Amino acid sequence: MSNRFVVDLSGVKLAKGMEEKLARNIQQAVLTGLAETHTQPEMVLRFPKEWLGLILHLDQRQLPAIEKEIGGLMR
Repeated sequence: MSNRFVVDLSGVKLAKGMEEKLARNIQQAVLTGLAETHTQPEMVLRFPKEWLGLILHLDQRQLPAIEKEIGGLMR
């Protein structure tokens, strides 16, 4: 089963700098939650350059395809 969480604030007018601040807060919440679960000992983490977010997966070879798929959904 795949877990994918999306936060779309495209209709919200944000003050300057809030987009990055929200992205950091969301990333921190996800990473903190994962650290507390201790369910997956070895995961690969990527912070894409083209969009704010993160990708966490067990197989590093699948990261480019996942990043492309998610990026395509955002256009």
